[in-house]
Amino acid sequence: MTCSFDTMLTTVLTSFILYLIVSFLFINSKRILIVGYRTVVYICLLSILRLVLSIEFSFSVHINLNTFFSSVIFFFRKHHTFFHFFKISLWDIIVIIWGVGIIIHLYKYWNQYQKDKWFIYNIGINVSHMEKYSSILNSVCNRYHLDNVFQIYEILGLSSPMIFSMHKPIILLPIENEYSVEELTFIFRHEVGHFRNHHLLYQLFIQLFFTIYWWNPFNKHIEKKLNVLLETSIDHSFLSSKQETSEYLTCLLKVKKSALTLNTSHIPKSLTLSMSNFQETSLEKRFQLLTNSHKHNKLLSFALCIGCTGIFIFSYYFTLKGDALPTELASDECFILTSNNAYAIRNDNGSFDIYLYGEYLETTNSLEEYGTFPIYDSKEKLTH
Repeated sequence: MTCSFDTMLTTVLTSFILYLIVSFLFINSKRILIVGYRTVVYICLLSILRLVLSIEFSFSVHINLNTFFSSVIFFFRKHHTFFHFFKISLWDIIVIIWGVGIIIHLYKYWNQYQKDKWFIYNIGINVSHMEKYSSILNSVCNRYHLDNVFQIYEILGLSSPMIFSMHKPIILLPIENEYSVEELTFIFRHEVGHFRNHHLLYQLFIQLFFTIYWWNPFNKHIEKKLNVLLETSIDHSFLSSKQETSEYLTCLLKVKKSALTLNTSHIPKSLTLSMSNFQETSLEKRFQLLTNSHKHNKLLSFALCIGCTGIFIFSYYFTLKGDALPTELASDECFILTSNNAYAIRNDNGSFDIYLYGEYLETTNSLEEYGTFPIYDSKEKLTH
């Protein structure tokens, strides 16, 4: 197994293809409902995994790119010397910026999580043992056959109910709320449903996906779509009867109205899912999806999973390579080495002398970074 520039090029291309498939699904919420949000998360995981496992196997076939693409690769790979000793290429700079960006975004996300956690435990009020909450929550947990591992905190300035954290889940409620028993039942069923369906774990994987592709300008748009998707998937558990659906929609409207009348001082942003979407269009979309059911197409979902898995596996069977581009050249001229203009002479010590148009170019210890051109054991054999 090896890892080179060509391997990384193939990796990024494959990962980005899977990313484009996810982006296409996120354009329309109905598409996500049809294929299922688990399918979307699965494709995201494949994209992340392909980027992490940037390796080339011995059975991989090299596909040489044409002259134009080889020239583009050469432009990014060509090393430039600074201060007479420091060499760096444009690709090196891109990788450094990308890596630093990932580290910064990981730090920002972790820092936000710690801030939210501190805010909840220090500003919030633990009301887990209040009878009006504990009895309803116990009933909901029994309904879903879950142990009651949840804490309940009331937060000043919180706009709507939400759930925070996976390890020690906390249900957050606005302070001094006036929810009825029926509304609290809907709220707890909603938030416990997120925990039961591992939505916070899915959200964590998606955030990792966004962290890796931090430079993508559409991440915010996709994140909003994802939140609507996860909320809608819970909404569909309230479709057992028209009466239940109507009462649940009424509860959503009340939560939304309460959110509009509050001046939020702090809203937890990391590892949280809110019952109310703050954008009017998002709430309208949830209403539309609730009142117009779209069945999950299992066959389409299965076909999409198989297809994306095929892309993931097949990408390891080939490696895109520039057509014989040397790793370093002394001059600024761009050389494309092919079997028609170049050859190599094998030296006794195992190294290779490379010739371009019959002129000596450089000596290298490995031809791995080069394309396919003739290799001779000596100049005598070349003349014969």
